Amino acid sequence: MPRDASPANLARVKRILVVGAGVIGSVYAARLAEGGHRVTLVARGRRLRELEERGLRLRQVLLGADERVEVEVVPSPKPASWDAIVVAVRADQIDPTLASLSATDAKAIAVIGNNLGDPRAQQLTAGPERLVLGFGAFGGVRTGDGRIDYVDGRSRWRSSTRRRRATTLGVLSDRARPALALVQAALDDARVPYATSEDIVGWLQCHAALVLPLAAAINATGGDQDRFCRTRDAVVLGLRAVRELLRALRSLGVETQPAGLRHLLRIPEPLLVPLIQRRLAGESARVAVFGHATAEGGHDELDFLGRTLDVRVRGAPGHRPAWTRLAPWFLPDRPPLIPDGARALTLRPL
Repeated sequence: MPRDASPANLARVKRILVVGAGVIGSVYAARLAEGGHRVTLVARGRRLRELEERGLRLRQVLLGADERVEVEVVPSPKPASWDAIVVAVRADQIDPTLASLSATDAKAIAVIGNNLGDPRAQQLTAGPERLVLGFGAFGGVRTGDGRIDYVDGRSRWRSSTRRRRATTLGVLSDRARPALALVQAALDDARVPYATSEDIVGWLQCHAALVLPLAAAINATGGDQDRFCRTRDAVVLGLRAVRELLRALRSLGVETQPAGLRHLLRIPEPLLVPLIQRRLAGESARVAVFGHATAEGGHDELDFLGRTLDVRVRGAPGHRPAWTRLAPWFLPDRPPLIPDGARALTLRPL
């Protein structure tokens, strides 16, 4: 039940189906259940067995806080009336998942996560009045015994729920504004902050342009955090490729967002490269960045997204030498690793 069980608040309790029990789905399921909603989590295979045997367990790594949350877990959604559905599956699984949910009567279907699919096709499948797109600003990894280790912006020094990073949401049609409001209200109850983008498709593409070059550079150094951070050439190639992709998207009509991402286009490499090396050497990056990039499911998803983005920007004008060099590391037949500790590339002032 919600924290305030008054009749007015009881009317806010929603039946929410979460499809996908990886890091993203598990964290949202936990938060929404803690917010008082009736949550059902869909899981399959080994993950289903883990949840049936041990329950939904999470650990906020930087807080050192263990959580155990009671939610209903099922292998497939039973016929029922859902107020909202959260789709938190891998990028290559989004379209078939939406197709499987198209006949439900849910008022909102929120696809949360990496998504470079065809937004219009997804809108037609889910319903233009129901589809909400978004991205959760947290990351993590599933441990060997099924616990979810994650980070969400909080730390021992900044532990308030207000420090949780915001989920970014948006819709493709004004007809989906009520669906967006429903999702926002549920996140309010769950004490998960959110922000709204008026161009959520562009936001997701810009996020991909930020993440995927670094994921390729991580692949190019064998997935090892220490090796990546001390191999300056890998960091340089990743940052140059980010800039190339953001410029390519801009030439295709996608404005760089959020606004803070535009700083990457202006900060000189002698300042930016050491900063990124320090940021990616920490515990948060170990869990959210390297944990996802090297986990089997995350690794496969990033490879799929990397190939998808590569195709999307091929028609953009300009040369992209750094991205051209890194993109093959998303393919099964990969080039040799960048030498450990390589520093052959000269840092550019701009």
